[in-house]
Amino acid sequence: MKKLKRKILASALCALIIVFSMTLFFTGLGIQMYNTSRADDMTAVIENNGGNVPERKVFEQSDSGGKSYFIKIDDESQFRTRYFLVYFDDDHNISDINIEHIASVNATEAEKMAQKVLSKNDTVGYCNDFRYRTTQDHYIIFLDCTNEYDMLNSIILILLAVCVFFTVLVMLIFAALSNKVVKPFEENAKKQKQFITDASHELKTPLAIISANAEVLEYKDGGSEWVKNITGQVQYMGKLINELLTLTKLEEIDTEHFVTEVNFSHIVTEVCDSFMEVFEKKNTVPELDIEENVILNGNEEQLRRLVSVLTENASKYVSENGKVIITLKKGIRYTNFSVFNSCEIDEKIDVNRLFDRFYRPDSSRTSKTGGHGIGLSIAKEITVLHGGSIEAKTGSGGICFSASVSNRLKKSKSKKTKKIKKIGTDD
Repeated sequence: MKKLKRKILASALCALIIVFSMTLFFTGLGIQMYNTSRADDMTAVIENNGGNVPERKVFEQSDSGGKSYFIKIDDESQFRTRYFLVYFDDDHNISDINIEHIASVNATEAEKMAQKVLSKNDTVGYCNDFRYRTTQDHYIIFLDCTNEYDMLNSIILILLAVCVFFTVLVMLIFAALSNKVVKPFEENAKKQKQFITDASHELKTPLAIISANAEVLEYKDGGSEWVKNITGQVQYMGKLINELLTLTKLEEIDTEHFVTEVNFSHIVTEVCDSFMEVFEKKNTVPELDIEENVILNGNEEQLRRLVSVLTENASKYVSENGKVIITLKKGIRYTNFSVFNSCEIDEKIDVNRLFDRFYRPDSSRTSKTGGHGIGLSIAKEITVLHGGSIEAKTGSGGICFSASVSNRLKKSKSKKTKKIKKIGTDD
């Protein structure tokens, strides 16, 4: 359930980041568009009044009066508006500069800015912090927008601080409430695990009685087809129950086992050797590409079960006279173990569902092969417990299962070892 809590918090954090990022972006964009429109209207007013900011009465009585939505001319507008004018001739040579209405720009700076604008041949645009307009009367109006930029930056910083504050606040609230949100799921999961465990233990008793009675009948009557069927189904049910218990114990929190230094190469070699007779029955000789002395921190019992599940899976479904390739390679952070076996693959198969419990993709993967549809689920859980992952890919006339496990799990500070769940098949 810790993973579920982390996913809830991560989802909430991602949602907040997306919402606040969009808020900042569109707020900044809206303010910038407003400032640009306001600056364009002001430069247009200056152009219409011969290069000057008109008085309020003149502006209101003119044809353009009242038509501008973004600006308002008052008695202080002539003194508040910072701008300068640069005149040029037909050859774009600067003829005169008027900097009477601004103190922050000298004639040299004004000339350099005008040359940049003339080289662009644009009617309106930005040059540094100034919005300019090139008029038909051969002069350029440069309107100072420094205050607008400072205001925009201040608003963005304030919004950013507010967004960070509310992000932290909301995440703290989510963290406090996540226990209540996850609690029903946790209780439901515990009930499911407990039900599987209790049902498995309860089923073992009648299965043991049926098995004992079948053995007695076989001893008295010398065996028959019916008794053999009963014995076979009892064995099948027994394996299924053990695998269910194994999968449940992998997810339990109470049962833990220490991580130790494991020679993964020896495990893979030993497991492969134990399946050689099974492969020989299908006239198949596995190709082994096992790197020597692959040492990692992990649970030896679980890693052995992982290799056994994937190797057994290949032995069941490999085609007659087919091909099996078993590979073990150690990387910088992860060790990769893969098993490929040739077989007939249904084009409609969903390889992502192969790790679902009791999933059988086609008629060839039935109980006749001895599988229960749980082994790959166990393999997936083991890789997750070892900080890795597992995937299946089809191609080259078969299917390949690739599992990766972390080379070194983090150790506990208190006991100098990292505990992970214990795998078992018995009571």
